[in-house]
Amino acid sequence: MVDHATHKQLHRQRKRAAASIFRSGDGSAPKSAPARIKWVAVVGLMSLLAGAGCQTFERAPLPRGDGPSLVLLISIDQARAEYLTRFRPAFTGGLAYLLDNGAVFTDAHQNHSMTATAPGHATLATGLNPGRSGIVGNGWYDRERAEQIYSARRDDVTGPGWLMGTALGDWMKAADSRSKVFSASAKDRSAVIFGGQNPNGAYWYNQDTGAWRTSSYYGRRRRVWVQEYNSDSLLDSFFGVAWEPLPLPDTVDLDELGMAEPDTGAWDYTFPHVIGRGSLEPDIGFYNAVYDSPLADWYLARFAMAILDNEGLGDDGSPDLLAISFSAADTVGHSYGPNSREVLDVFVRLDRALGELFDFIEREVGMQHVVIGLSADHGVAPLPEVRALQGEAGERRDPSDVLCVQGAGTRLEQEFGLANADWASRDLYLNPLVVEAAGYSVAAVESRLAELVMACPSVLHVLTATQLAAGSQPAGVDPEIWQRARNNFHPLRSPNLLIVYEPFFLEQMGMGTTHGSPHHYDSNVPFVVVAPGASPAVVDTRVNTVDMAPTLATLLGIPMPDVDGVERTSLLPWR
Repeated sequence: MVDHATHKQLHRQRKRAAASIFRSGDGSAPKSAPARIKWVAVVGLMSLLAGAGCQTFERAPLPRGDGPSLVLLISIDQARAEYLTRFRPAFTGGLAYLLDNGAVFTDAHQNHSMTATAPGHATLATGLNPGRSGIVGNGWYDRERAEQIYSARRDDVTGPGWLMGTALGDWMKAADSRSKVFSASAKDRSAVIFGGQNPNGAYWYNQDTGAWRTSSYYGRRRRVWVQEYNSDSLLDSFFGVAWEPLPLPDTVDLDELGMAEPDTGAWDYTFPHVIGRGSLEPDIGFYNAVYDSPLADWYLARFAMAILDNEGLGDDGSPDLLAISFSAADTVGHSYGPNSREVLDVFVRLDRALGELFDFIEREVGMQHVVIGLSADHGVAPLPEVRALQGEAGERRDPSDVLCVQGAGTRLEQEFGLANADWASRDLYLNPLVVEAAGYSVAAVESRLAELVMACPSVLHVLTATQLAAGSQPAGVDPEIWQRARNNFHPLRSPNLLIVYEPFFLEQMGMGTTHGSPHHYDSNVPFVVVAPGASPAVVDTRVNTVDMAPTLATLLGIPMPDVDGVERTSLLPWR
C-alpha cells in the first residue's frame, strides 16, 4: 500500500483525469480495434483502476485452455437496432469494434409483448420467454399475496427470488465449478436478473450515495476492494461540470444521423445540462442526477474493469462471465427521444467507454480469448412531435384517450352491477372473488371489458387472459402480436387484459417517450456476437433475444436446460 500523502495525490490526479475525460473526451477513446488502441497515460486511466491508492501489480495468468476464458454479456438499455447503423459514423471505439469484428444480426427482436427492462434482461440471460421465466414485467400484481411485486425483490431482499429459471452464469458454474460470474448495472433489476440464481457477485448503483451496492442475497461478506473503490468517490470529480456533447468527427453530418428537435415551448431542453441541483457539494441530488446522465455508463465501465482486475476474470482455463447492462440510453432516452442530440451523445460516450473496457481486456486477457454478446432489453417509441416534423403519423395520449378507457370501466360497473365493489384488484387485474360473488364468471367480465375498451379509437387489440391461456387467437388479431402476447403470458402473474394500442400511439401525456408495446420500434434491438474464429458479417436472418444465452453456451461447449431460444452458432461465418 502507498502512504496517505501519496494516496491523496493519486486521488486528486484520478479526479482531474476523470473530469477532463467527461468534458472533452480527449485521450479517452480508442480509435480502432483494441489491438491497435494506444493506452492513455498511467495517471489518466490506470490510476483510475488502481483502487483506493493501492499499487497495481501484474497478475500472473494461469494456463488457459483452448476455449474462451471470458464471456462478456452486454446490454444497452433502450437501444434500438437502428442506432448501431444510424450512429455508426460517430463511432470510433468499442461499438465500432463490435460492428467491425462481430456477426451483426439486423432482424433481432424481443419476442414478447411487455418490452421492458426486467423481462428483456431475463430473455437475454435465461433463453426463456417471460411466460416461462416468470419475469412478465418490471413488476406485477400477486393475487395470492394481494400486493404489487417488484421483479428484483422478494421478501424484502433484493435478488432473483422471482426468477423461475436459471441463467447463462448458472450453466457455466454447473459445467465448471471454478467459473466466476459477476453482474453489474446502474439498475438493480438489470444486475440481479443478468447475474442469474447464483453469481459470485451482483452490483448496482446507489442513487443516494453514488456507491456500488449489493444485498444479503449474495452473501454477508463484503469485498474489501469494492469498499475501497466506493471510498474513492470518483464521481465527485464531476460535481460542477456541465454535460455538453462530445465533439464529433468533421465528416459526421448531424442531419444524416437523424437529429430532430421538436418545439418544447417554454421548456428549455437543450445543452448544456446540469448534473444535480444548486448545492455546494455532492449530495443526494447530484448522485440521483448522475443516474440520469451518461456518467452512469462511464462509471459502470470503470467498475467493470475493477471487477475484472480484482476478481481475476479470464485468468485461467475456466471460462468466467461478466454481465453488464448500461442504463443511460434509457434514462436519457425517456426524456429526449431517439432523434435527440442527447441520445446520440450517450452512444458516442458509450462507444468510447466500451473501447477503454475492451482495451483493458486486450491487455489483461487478450481479446482472442473473449466471447462477446451484445443486445438490448427493448427499444423505444419515437416522439410523435418528431414524427410530425418528418411528415409521418404519430399520436400522443390526450385526455380523451384517458376518459375513454375510464369510461369502459364505468360502463362495466353499470352493466354488471359492480358499482362500489372492488371488482379490480389492481388496474387490469380482476378480483375473482368479487366477480364470482356477483354471479359472473371471470371470463365473461374479461370479454365484455375487452369489448368496451376496444371501442376506444387509439386501441388496436385487447386480449384476455382466458384467450391467452387457451391459445385461442381472436379473429383479426395480428399473428405476431398474438405470439408475443402468448410468450409473455403467465397464468398467475399476468393481468386479465392486455391492451395493445395502435402503432406510433404513445401511451404518455406531456413530454418524453416510453416503450412497452409489442410493435417493432420497441422490439427490434441490437444482437451482435463476437467469437474467436468467427469472421465479421451482417446477418439478416430473424433471431430473438432468447437465442443469445443458448448461442453463447454453445460457443463455450457447455450444456443448457430446456429453453425457448435457439443457438445461432451455425449463422456465424467461421473463418
